[in-house]
Amino acid sequence: MNEASEGQIITFYSYKGGTGRTMALANIAWILASTGKRVLAVDWDLESPGLHRFFHPFLDESTVRATPGVIEMINDYAWAATSPEERPKDWHVEYARVLRHAVSLEWDDFPDGGTLDFISAGRQNRDYSAAVSSLDWDNFYERLGGGKFFRAMRMDMKQNYDYALIDSRTGLSDVADICTVELPDSLVVCFTLNDQSIDGGSSVAHQITNRYRDKNIRVLPVAMRIEDGEKEKLDIGRTVARARFDGFPTGYTAEEAAQYWGAVEVPYKPFYAFEEVLATFGDDPGSPTSLLAAFERLAGAITMGEVTAMQPLADDLRARYRSATTRRQPVFATDVFLSYAPEDQVWADWIEAVLAGAGCRVRPQSTISTAQALADPEQRYVLDPGSHTVAILSAAYLRSPVATQIRAAATAAGPGDRPRQFVPIRVTDVRISAPFTDQTP
Repeated sequence: MNEASEGQIITFYSYKGGTGRTMALANIAWILASTGKRVLAVDWDLESPGLHRFFHPFLDESTVRATPGVIEMINDYAWAATSPEERPKDWHVEYARVLRHAVSLEWDDFPDGGTLDFISAGRQNRDYSAAVSSLDWDNFYERLGGGKFFRAMRMDMKQNYDYALIDSRTGLSDVADICTVELPDSLVVCFTLNDQSIDGGSSVAHQITNRYRDKNIRVLPVAMRIEDGEKEKLDIGRTVARARFDGFPTGYTAEEAAQYWGAVEVPYKPFYAFEEVLATFGDDPGSPTSLLAAFERLAGAITMGEVTAMQPLADDLRARYRSATTRRQPVFATDVFLSYAPEDQVWADWIEAVLAGAGCRVRPQSTISTAQALADPEQRYVLDPGSHTVAILSAAYLRSPVATQIRAAATAAGPGDRPRQFVPIRVTDVRISAPFTDQTP
């Protein structure tokens, strides 16, 4: 594959968190794929991964959890690099291949050729945090030849995708250096209009341009979360940002730079502050002040005019998937007090498992445990079974001296006179006696 036909690697970076960097990446990825591009989105924010949440209706969670990601690729290479056996010069290339770690989004409406794949930061299990914190980057580079591994990964991404978008770690760190220096062709520096964000982002931009000039990394500063409620402060913030990012975007004439700064900024929209919703579904197409329009203009800058708009979605399709990404009022789990005689332990275990599988919080207690608690004055135990009680009725249960007390507490009015629900379950052929005769178990 010649250089002209290779894909482009774009890193999204911010010096401070809270800029909307990850959301911007997710929307740009979707816009590019909607125009027939092969797109890869990589979550390289190892300390706080979250890119997958913007794709959650289209990613199978179990597949994402089971598929190795960035941290496994790095560790697999590091382990292999310690082997003393003789190998060919390019042995490391096999460990840098990305396709085996990529999960494709479940979306059939991209045009022919359009795909959107995702690589996670790593398997999110109990070992993940230890794997990230134990990485020795100095050792990885100096003793294990980490540089050639990342160069091979970069080449593999460029050969298999038109655009690979990398979500970088914030701040100054080894991980951020990999994403901002080692891998990208272009660097999108996301910042808000406060001094910390502007100064930190512009410092990184100038450092990359001055120290790594031979890499020809194109730097695109992007003002994010623009709030127009304070016009005077907004105008000052814009002016300060342009001054600190003097000389950027790189490769632009003065006139082109003025047009860029006037067009490429991302507004703050309160609707998107509450959920990880893609603007490709949340906004109506064609509105120039929408978040979607801002991301389309940014896509145009990133692709140098090749992609300037998302392919429109049918209204019913957009509405259906917007609904799928909308957070619902949570349904709280039902608390169930499970009362049983010790002789019926097997039944109690089975019923507890069934209720827990249905999302209930089960509080099992044998009649002996209840009696002991009531008899111990030091415990000051109050029999309060809660809103739902399940009693396993058997001969042993009905002989218990606390059975009638449990039923009385379970059928009395709850706090605020809220009714309680008592569900007797007969598990043996036993004759039911008062006070349990008024319900059919």
